[in-house]
Amino acid sequence: MVFRRDNAGSTEGIALSRRQGQTARRPAHQRQDGLHLRPSRLCLAIALVLSGQQALAQEAQRPSPDQEEPSVLNITDADAPHTLDAVEVVGTAEQEKKAIGNTSGASKEDVERRRASHMADLLDSISGVSANNLYAAPETSVKVQGIVGYGRVSQSLEGVTQNFHAFTKDIGRTGSIFVDPGLLSSIDVTRGVSTSTGTLGSLGGAVDFKYMDLDDILLPGKSFGGMIRGQTGFSKYRNGEKPSGSFFLGGRNERWDVMVGASDSRNDAYRIGSSFDKGDMLRNFHANNLEFRDRANTYLNPKVGDCSYLGVVGVTGGGRDGFRNCQLTPEKADWLKQAAKSGELKGTQRDADAQMVRLRHFFDDANSQSLELFATANHAKYETDQQPIIYIPEKDGSSFMPGTENGALWGGQPWSVGSELKSQVLSLKYKAAFSDLVNPQVQVFREVQDRKQRWVAQAGSVVPGEQIHYFVENESFGLKLGNASHFDVGTLGPLRLDAELQMARRNKNVDSYGEDEAYGKHIEDRLGIEYKGKKWDPDSRANTTGISLALSTEGNGPWQASAGIGWQRVSMDIYDLRYQIGGIRKEGTQYSVLHYYSDFLSQGYDNNTAYAMADTLANQQHAEFNNADTWVERDEKKRFNLKQAHFSLQYTKPGTGFTTYASVGYSERAPTSSEMYLYGMWLRQGFTANPHLEPEKNLLLNLGVNYQRNAWLMSQDSLHLGVGFYRNRIRNYIGYGPIWHENQASSEQNGVFASVNNLAPVIRQGFELNLAYQQPLFYIRTNITLPLRHNNKMCSHQNPSNKGYSSVRDPLTGNVTYTSIGKGDRLCYSGWNWIEDGQIEPISGSLTAALTPYQGRLELGGTLHYRGKQRASYWYVDSAQNKGRGHPSNSSSSALPDGDGFITADLYPSMMKVDLFLNYRFNDNLKMGVYVANLTDKMDGVPTTFGYNFYPGRTITANMEYRF
Repeated sequence: MVFRRDNAGSTEGIALSRRQGQTARRPAHQRQDGLHLRPSRLCLAIALVLSGQQALAQEAQRPSPDQEEPSVLNITDADAPHTLDAVEVVGTAEQEKKAIGNTSGASKEDVERRRASHMADLLDSISGVSANNLYAAPETSVKVQGIVGYGRVSQSLEGVTQNFHAFTKDIGRTGSIFVDPGLLSSIDVTRGVSTSTGTLGSLGGAVDFKYMDLDDILLPGKSFGGMIRGQTGFSKYRNGEKPSGSFFLGGRNERWDVMVGASDSRNDAYRIGSSFDKGDMLRNFHANNLEFRDRANTYLNPKVGDCSYLGVVGVTGGGRDGFRNCQLTPEKADWLKQAAKSGELKGTQRDADAQMVRLRHFFDDANSQSLELFATANHAKYETDQQPIIYIPEKDGSSFMPGTENGALWGGQPWSVGSELKSQVLSLKYKAAFSDLVNPQVQVFREVQDRKQRWVAQAGSVVPGEQIHYFVENESFGLKLGNASHFDVGTLGPLRLDAELQMARRNKNVDSYGEDEAYGKHIEDRLGIEYKGKKWDPDSRANTTGISLALSTEGNGPWQASAGIGWQRVSMDIYDLRYQIGGIRKEGTQYSVLHYYSDFLSQGYDNNTAYAMADTLANQQHAEFNNADTWVERDEKKRFNLKQAHFSLQYTKPGTGFTTYASVGYSERAPTSSEMYLYGMWLRQGFTANPHLEPEKNLLLNLGVNYQRNAWLMSQDSLHLGVGFYRNRIRNYIGYGPIWHENQASSEQNGVFASVNNLAPVIRQGFELNLAYQQPLFYIRTNITLPLRHNNKMCSHQNPSNKGYSSVRDPLTGNVTYTSIGKGDRLCYSGWNWIEDGQIEPISGSLTAALTPYQGRLELGGTLHYRGKQRASYWYVDSAQNKGRGHPSNSSSSALPDGDGFITADLYPSMMKVDLFLNYRFNDNLKMGVYVANLTDKMDGVPTTFGYNFYPGRTITANMEYRF
């Protein structure tokens, strides 16, 4: 909103309330006297909460109705101009930029209704959004419109960005943020690019998680109070849900807001659903990662006829980049159902707790100056990457595996990664509104994520049974400066200019003990041979400096627009590196001993002299063409300059409720030290460093139309409908692919994987539909995400360093000719984690409907969840396949392409689940409810590269909320 002041201090325009639910503040001498909550009493209340004792506090009296001030003044254009009495100008810095396009997220009501103990339940209910993490993990990774992982989506808690990577099902390509559902108030989702320093370095999409605030817990008209939330599973369908809850206490007076909160959650391992359509499972379930074990391991390896595709070889000729898509047999489907009914799936348990403090101080002056302190600490223990094993009876019906007397069951503790996570976020924010042009905001922040992960090396690795670990501490701290300016520009009307500057540093400290290090230690202990260890993930320090400018319209005109540009400098120092490169110094012909020996003999030298002279020259040639040491052991520096820009335009046709919008954006993401320098063995797949990665670049488009109408069918109803299209085109997408080292000949090695830039664009596109209808007696809400299929493959150069060579050895003389080939050939393929990179996004959606009689005090309804068939595409390379009887066509039941081409893997059948809920508000203080999740006990899951992410079966929980 634009404010203009004359020398006498008069104002034109209006001011929105500075705080939600609070009145605009007048100078101290104009306020009515009354009993106000003093800071000393707040400090006492906090001390009582933290000590675990109960505190009773007398509520502060509020002014009488005739003393209260209106929180919002509304003036239409038709009413202007007016001469207003002197009004204290507050709130220009608090006004939020108007959002353009689809802004659906998870509201406070959505969070309260679901009362989820796992973030995936909330994220999966938002159109275009899903959780990329394992269900039981307390941390989360958010996918927005097909973009996910490693900071590609900007994830923040209370405006503080967190994108720490996690070692997980896809080797650290998950951006991790710790959000406790017990403290959560709402989730804001921004689709596309919205230029700001908080989104610089991401590719598109921003998710900001909001924790509870005072207005969420205080009763109407009260300035001190608290709230208790609790929930527990009950009956035989409690399904691991132990008693858990959260507690909040806070208060406010004219100059202070104080709130503390704590949450505790304990979940035992849960049962997965056991109901499925057997025909669908036989056709569409990806059974590769499910092991059925009897005494003789009869079913360890797939058989011809059990697989749509079997024996497909990747471009490296071996390793994990091959492809097979095997299905369940009828007896395996029966065993899977029996195992699901046998008990809980070990490894899905989780313990988590979190605490938060929110403190605001208002200077109570004419410039609306305020300070806000936000702090939270979290701790969790859990397991990830479960690879289930099913114990089955013997073929003759006898029982050898433990517990199989009554049929199949889960085989004890599955292989998994045990994890412990600690996270802290601290933010201090200053705001003020000095004038139309000067509305500053200053934020100082610090965040720490300490992750410890332990697992056992699997059979087939170089050190089976060895205890392996990966400990990483990520610490980030920085300063953000911002200012919002409001002004008029003639016919363009009121405008807003946001300028931001952010400087931050991230420190990553790693303590890892991988399979290579364990193997090296074994070699040293047994054979006394010194082993030069590989660095799985190096320590690093990254300094970032970002600036952004965003110009947007204000006011209520039919046209709204927004445009912005941003730039970020990333300076990264990587420490104590150890990785290998090739040893070729230059191109040319390296002559052999035989070449020189023959030449000297032809010149008349005797045999011994000729050989001695030839050996000397050959050694000189070898030193001239080859490095003796191919190990790089040093610190390195990387610098990236990242750009971001967007333009959005929206038009609302007056009197119709129709709004059309379009947004185009461009953004870049720098590779991380983990992506560039990942080095070592993991699950029998070797990885090598690639320090030559380039930034990812995304060009994205959002188009859509929204319709909104009040009093549609009756005077008190409302209809909201939105349809949107999105398209992301990512260049240089970083995935995994085969490479040859710098200064290495392509004929010397094959099959080593590294992070590589994809030369083929990665396309993610589709439609989103959101519909909401509400009236006093019921409501209906639905969302559908309809991705449009685009098969994505990986393409990369053989030598990303641009220092590759080909080598040709003369069989007669032994001479080797090295020819520089630069980056070498362009290879196209699907990598070892084709399930992740080749995913075909499924259709997904939900429909929620509920009756709300008794003035909305009762809410009785249900939610229908749908996810379409899960599939992935794989780029088949015909020239890489074995010939003759070993050709995959002899063992695959589905047809293969005549040449190179895409083949499709079926991973999981379509799934429909039903939830029921009942909530009743007895009064302003007490609300209780029951939630039945997965009523029909459907077996729901998502296959991963090496395992499965199974969701819980039927679960019944009771919840309550009490305010005081």
